[in-house]
Amino acid sequence: MKRSVTEMVFMLLLLTLFVGCSFVTIERCASFYQRMLREQRQDDQVQLPYLVLFNRLQGVRGDQVRVQRIGDQECLMIREEIDGRTYETVFYVQEGQLMELLMGANRPLDLSAGEKLAASAPIRFELQGSSLQVQWQGESGIATLSLELKEDAE
Repeated sequence: MKRSVTEMVFMLLLLTLFVGCSFVTIERCASFYQRMLREQRQDDQVQLPYLVLFNRLQGVRGDQVRVQRIGDQECLMIREEIDGRTYETVFYVQEGQLMELLMGANRPLDLSAGEKLAASAPIRFELQGSSLQVQWQGESGIATLSLELKEDAE
C-alpha cells in the first residue's frame, strides 16, 4: 500500500509539473502574440494611410496638389474638376485618424466634417515640384515616403 501512495504522489507531482510548464508556455506565447499585434498596429498606422494617399493620388498632376496649414493641421489638398465644377479634397490627421474632406472649391473649411479613413500617426506633408514627401512620426521613429506626381495631363 505504501508503494501505491508513493506512485500517486509521484504522478501528482508529474501532473503539477506538466500543468506548470503548460501555463508558462501559454503565457510566453500570449506575450509574443500581443507584442506582434502591437507592432502590427504601429506599422498599420503608416502603411494604411500611405496606401490610401497613394491610391488617391494616382493620375493626379503636381499642379493640382498643394500643402496648406489650416489652424494646427497640416493638410494635403487636391484640386479637381468634376462635371464642370471645381472641388477640393483635403487630407489631414485628426485625433489619430487620417481624414478626408471633399468640398466645393473656395468654400470655408470645416475640418470636423471630414470622413475617417484609417488610423494614422501624425503626418507631415512636403511638396517640392512634382515630388510629395509624406512623413509619419510614430513611437518607433520617423517613416518618410515619397510619391512622384504626374507633371503633364494625359
